[in-house]
Amino acid sequence: VGWSFDGKNVFAASDWRQPFGGMMHLVTIPRIGGSPQAQNYGPARAISFSTDLPGTVIGRNSGDPSRWKRYRGGTAGTLWIDRGNNGNFSPLIRLKGNLASPMWIGKRIYFLSDHEGHGNLYSCTPTGRALVRHTEHKEFYVRFPRTDGRLIVYHAGADIHVFDPAQNTSR
Repeated sequence: VGWSFDGKNVFAASDWRQPFGGMMHLVTIPRIGGSPQAQNYGPARAISFSTDLPGTVIGRNSGDPSRWKRYRGGTAGTLWIDRGNNGNFSPLIRLKGNLASPMWIGKRIYFLSDHEGHGNLYSCTPTGRALVRHTEHKEFYVRFPRTDGRLIVYHAGADIHVFDPAQNTSR
């Protein structure tokens, strides 16, 4: 699901050592090889770190929302933030939808949500304010967005898109 802040470890979501299948927690695996190490983030499927400020954002129950379109139940995906990297996580933003794929880029956290009925790319500040919708897909959900810290690549239907946060444009 990503890399550690220093680039030395790969983060993976796994139900390793969990009592039930599908109960995902984050583990790290050294880039040069070795055994997985459990991380103390609680249940999570995604993680992203701030490069400017101390901060970590995780996705809980944050699978692929297109598989459970417009699901609003108790296991809908949520995003949690630790603004000081001190282990104290709280909900980032409360939306009536399924949230997934947090990506901290600069001063905003980008993510996938279907709270308006269709899966699109959104962002907010690390305080959970100033929500902005960045894509306008209506036929297919935005799926599996990933970032290199500058651009976001995702697919919708059979098309691959690149979103540029600096220009607020998708191509």
